[in-house]
Amino acid sequence: GVTVTGFVPDVRPYIAAADVYIVPMRMGGGTRLKVLEAMTMGKAIVSTSLGCEGYGLTPGRELVVADDAARFADETVALLRDPARRAQLGALAREFAVSRYDWSRIIPLLERAYGF
Repeated sequence: GVTVTGFVPDVRPYIAAADVYIVPMRMGGGTRLKVLEAMTMGKAIVSTSLGCEGYGLTPGRELVVADDAARFADETVALLRDPARRAQLGALAREFAVSRYDWSRIIPLLERAYGF
């Protein structure tokens, strides 16, 4: 099922409970931190191209990308039925996120940017 919670103080328990993390974003801008949160938690992700834009992810490797509604639904259902594929995508997504966005990598970049 789908749970709509509204605002919650900590999203991690909700992400942890999800079998598949969906990002059906069709418009918007800014950073896609929701995707990064799901990746660091090792979740299989189905996203539109816009939803994962800017991360340099490889569709079919770290996540599944689907831009039309029918394919998005089909890909989501396929992952719900395939625990092994979910685990594989989630593990590769986590590896990608940790290797590029861990604080040990980000802090030196921030220090250089701010002249520390």
